Amino acid sequence: MSLLHNWLRHLLLLVPSIGTLLTGTIESQGWFICQVLIGLLLIKAGEIKRDIGAWLLLVELIWFSYLGYQEGGLIYLLLYSSLVAAFNYYNRPRAIGAFVIFGGILLNLVLASRDIQLVWSANVLWLAMSAVLYSTKRITAKQLYVESLYDELAYSHEQLEQARMRIQEYTVQIEQYAQSEERSRIAKDIHDDLGHRLIRQKMMMEAALQLLVIQPERAHAMLAQIRDQMEEGMERMRRTVRRLSPIEGMHERQYALDRLIANSGHELGLQVSFTVEGNPQLLYPSIEYVLFRNAQEAITNAVRHGGAQRVDIILDYRPYELALTVSNDGELPEGPVKQGLGMRGMKERIAMLGGKLEISLMPAFAITTILPIKKRGV
Repeated sequence: MSLLHNWLRHLLLLVPSIGTLLTGTIESQGWFICQVLIGLLLIKAGEIKRDIGAWLLLVELIWFSYLGYQEGGLIYLLLYSSLVAAFNYYNRPRAIGAFVIFGGILLNLVLASRDIQLVWSANVLWLAMSAVLYSTKRITAKQLYVESLYDELAYSHEQLEQARMRIQEYTVQIEQYAQSEERSRIAKDIHDDLGHRLIRQKMMMEAALQLLVIQPERAHAMLAQIRDQMEEGMERMRRTVRRLSPIEGMHERQYALDRLIANSGHELGLQVSFTVEGNPQLLYPSIEYVLFRNAQEAITNAVRHGGAQRVDIILDYRPYELALTVSNDGELPEGPVKQGLGMRGMKERIAMLGGKLEISLMPAFAITTILPIKKRGV
């Protein structure tokens, strides 16, 4: 029971009792006070024993009806105190309606010998209070429901954020593991292949030096073999170094995205421009994958649905997020943008990384993929 209802319930018990005492119509004030205290005891018992509170409320209502019928005065107002409590003890509308009807009948029995205007006023007050209390109960229930939904949404958001962080950490671990495996394989190749070649070339060169005086032709042939093997070894070393070399800045990634856009533009007959803004940084493979797929989907939709001839792509590195905007000069859609299979796929890919998709129609149709990013090691 809310604090307001609790105060109202006790006021409807104390005010009529004190008012009746002050009128001086009570024959035995001690017995009257004892009867009021019995009613107060029933109220407290119902608050303590919640499991039988609904039944004690019915006993309380009958007791107040008896007291009002016997003592007269303002005691009939005690029934309104029980009415306030009914909307706390009963949750089903049928139970509340039955209590209101039963209490209304008892109220009319208590006021049977009173003035007709008082009877009408008491009934109107009874129905008005019932309506107000029922509306308050409905509003409170909806408020509690909304709060529970908000708590569930906050919990789901927290779980989703934790899942996104785990995915990012897992992506980093996979990348590091793949790099470690590649380095181990290259180191093994250097040890087993290039090392063996160098040892063999050293032995062949020592043999050629010994044959240079007594068998010069054979020595020259052996030196030619050593030269050819060294050229082959140098080429293998260059390939190994290229695999070991880290990507400098964002040139490789930009080139990969630019090549994807160029191929799409060539196949679809489009003029495609690509611009990078902000401070580029190295991205996780999962982020690059989402950017590539969403850019490809946006270009395809620009031709298929808008009949575009030109597509402008901007990759904007912001402080805490990365935005890929794909705009075109095609026809603007009439009405709301339809969420097709391609658009849903874009949203699902973005949601996995905790990002969002924005669509704008002015000054041209544009789709923006926004993903959260952070610097490596931060």
